[in-house]
Amino acid sequence: MSQQDQSPSTRLRPLFIAWAGLVLLTLLSVALGEWMRGAQGLLLPVASIIWLKAWLVARYFLEAPLCTTFIRRLIWTFIAFAPIALVLTDLFGRQFAATFQL
Repeated sequence: MSQQDQSPSTRLRPLFIAWAGLVLLTLLSVALGEWMRGAQGLLLPVASIIWLKAWLVARYFLEAPLCTTFIRRLIWTFIAFAPIALVLTDLFGRQFAATFQL
């Protein structure tokens, strides 16, 4: 079956499971923030959680696999860019601010 032959799912169970996963990941990120209290190792788990949550939203709620190739690539690029931007901003935020200061 080609990608154009697929139709959006009308089942609620995968959406509910994805929603429950989003809630659990949110609770996990809050628990990590409280437990680690801004420690050095918090950046990568938070970036990973952001990436996983964005992937769940794109996969189950935006139905990215059913989009055209161009739109699908844009979605996956955005999903990859957000955690990378978070890490770069945390590591090099002062340099970015000094470079782009008006």
